[in-house]
Amino acid sequence: MCKKSARLGQLFFSLFAVTFTTAFFSCSNIQQGKRAEDDEQTLRELTAEMAADVLWTGELEADRLTATISSKEGIARGVALSPLSVIAGGEEHDVVPVYPFLADFGSLDTTLIIPEVRDVLTSFCDAINKAQNADSYMASGCLYQLALFYEDMQLVKPEENADAPAAESADSSSAKSDGSSAKTDDSPAKSDSDALSAEKADENSFTFYDSYFYGQPYVTGTMYEIPVRFTGKERSADILIFLTKERNEWKIDELQILKAEQKNGGK
Repeated sequence: MCKKSARLGQLFFSLFAVTFTTAFFSCSNIQQGKRAEDDEQTLRELTAEMAADVLWTGELEADRLTATISSKEGIARGVALSPLSVIAGGEEHDVVPVYPFLADFGSLDTTLIIPEVRDVLTSFCDAINKAQNADSYMASGCLYQLALFYEDMQLVKPEENADAPAAESADSSSAKSDGSSAKTDDSPAKSDSDALSAEKADENSFTFYDSYFYGQPYVTGTMYEIPVRFTGKERSADILIFLTKERNEWKIDELQILKAEQKNGGK
């Protein structure tokens, strides 16, 4: 009986020792885990801390951002507000215009070009395009700019290189037709008139380029800096034209070639 009681006592003591040891180490691990969790910030806490450190500016036009605009003067309440309805209601001055923009050229907003400058610019570009005299559009002492421009752009009218052959062919054809022309007295005058009309028609129809357009100008006082793009089947060019006021007239004092390209082997 005593041996049995001693065994039970040892077993009880062993169980008590195991339970106490397990409980001790478990509590120690829990405390260490809690301590680790307390030391590590959560993502929410870290975000809140960073947001608190940011210096935010005050909200701009808060009333306009939250306001609900359901009606406008000049537009019936039953009409839904839209850009088109605002323009139709006569309030187009409130709509900011949007102009085309070319990445390799710039904006096509030409509203800053006054009519006087536009007239000079258009006349000059037409004269250049049709190989006509453009000296009168140049400022005093700047005529050399036009000569250098023609040289750099190689703008030579094709007919100028073919004058001699054309004259020879005209002489030979007139010599062959001397007999027939003698029959009527008015045929030489008529042929000369027809040739002159054809020549004028050729001069008016000839152009180096098919079209041209202006870009947004840079304006400082009495000086305009306007980009112009010429386009054609065989060539294209971007030119910067500078205009200044000279004795109450707008004149061109500088021509700058930004880009010139030949297409399809054009000359």
